[in-house]
Amino acid sequence: MKKELLSIPETAELLSCSTRTVRRLIEERTIEACKLRSSTRVVYASLKGYILTIIGDYQEKNGLAEFRSSG
Repeated sequence: MKKELLSIPETAELLSCSTRTVRRLIEERTIEACKLRSSTRVVYASLKGYILTIIGDYQEKNGLAEFRSSG
């Protein structure tokens, strides 16, 4: 079963970035997060949307074919 909420370290690993970068993306409201008790969790659907936006922007900028997600 796919996780709907990810920890900040899990998100950083998926994005190949630092946990500070993930926290900055949350602070800027680029990706959605919620508090679960005392920890912050990133909403997977929001992260997926962010990644697809980055891919789409890159492809548009470089004149590449449209990216199609398989789900």
